[in-house]
Amino acid sequence: MSAKIISFVTMKGGSGKSTSAMCLGAYWQKSGMKVGLIDADPAGTLVRWIAAGTDLAEIPAVTAGPDSVDTGIDDFLARGLDRIIIDTPGFQSEATDAAIRRADLLIIPMRPSPIDYQVAVDSAEHIADLTTAPVRFLLNQTTKGSVIARHMRAQMEAANAQPMEVELSARVAYGEAALAGTTPSYYQPRGAAAREIADFASETGTLLGMRRKKARKASEPV
Repeated sequence: MSAKIISFVTMKGGSGKSTSAMCLGAYWQKSGMKVGLIDADPAGTLVRWIAAGTDLAEIPAVTAGPDSVDTGIDDFLARGLDRIIIDTPGFQSEATDAAIRRADLLIIPMRPSPIDYQVAVDSAEHIADLTTAPVRFLLNQTTKGSVIARHMRAQMEAANAQPMEVELSARVAYGEAALAGTTPSYYQPRGAAAREIADFASETGTLLGMRRKKARKASEPV
């Protein structure tokens, strides 16, 4: 069975895109899946993260520019991996568009703020121009029970923006784990952050079983 490709996309930095991508990949790798990471963000966060420690050293990760995302995907497909995760730039680029076109699932991480929400909506509209693959919003860096997080979720649901059920909270464990070149699944496997990541991986796995939407005709509204 061919690998499933998950692309993390947003047109804004600071959304937790790289953190959520790395935590998902590390969880699946720890669970026994064969995972490959494509770091198409010029910041090179995923590659630097892996190099900072030893827990993630067995996860194959490559950097990719605008002209090499497809090559990176094809190379990983030839290796028989189970999952390919792509971290894209925090802005529109050829690398972002290539990652969108090849994805089986698009995840748009966003912090709970009106500005982040609008950027996430703009990102989703751009994605819809390129693919019919499922798209989900991931509320990230949230505070449990906060008014703003509840408001953002309600706003997304009212707009049929399809937020994921899981949220990744603003927890010190994420930063501490990154400092050690690892993720909460290794750093504090019984902690709250690790449980969130497990729920995130479970929901993502379910979404990967969804069929693509029927392609929209040119005459139909978005």
